[in-house]
Amino acid sequence: MNIESSNAFIERSMRQVDHARGAINHCLDQLQDEDIWWTPREGSNSIGILIQHLMGNLGQWAISGIGGEADVRDRPSEFRVERTTPKEELQAAFDDLLDRVKDVYSNVRAAELIEPRRIQGFDTSVLDAIYGTMCHLELHTGQVLYLTRLRIGDAYREFWKPASKEQGG
Repeated sequence: MNIESSNAFIERSMRQVDHARGAINHCLDQLQDEDIWWTPREGSNSIGILIQHLMGNLGQWAISGIGGEADVRDRPSEFRVERTTPKEELQAAFDDLLDRVKDVYSNVRAAELIEPRRIQGFDTSVLDAIYGTMCHLELHTGQVLYLTRLRIGDAYREFWKPASKEQGG
């Protein structure tokens, strides 16, 4: 992979972090504390749990696996329903973590993308770790959007609407 392609991949990944941040914060801004811990049925994940899980995953894969910080992830605790952090506190922690992820990504150089890493028991590369975390982030961003719409129904305000015929409007 040449330097231009590598830089484009990193830049695109950082824009994806910002897009997911915007979509999730758009949802959180429409919800109350109790809404982020609501589930449609027993055994389902709430928005709060999904955010805790994303923080654990991104911390392990990006901050630790790529950035070199200690791996302090406790994955089972991410799914504990009794954790009911207030919305503003959870949102601030999530935003801070996303800033750190972008900082790690911005320091990755082209040659590092193919370097091997061992993350969460998997042999991978820096490129695969970034790509995988972006896919994982988008998966759960979609779930947050869906749960928000399910929870507040017609009160939901769209994150994006097509502005032209070309965009599907």
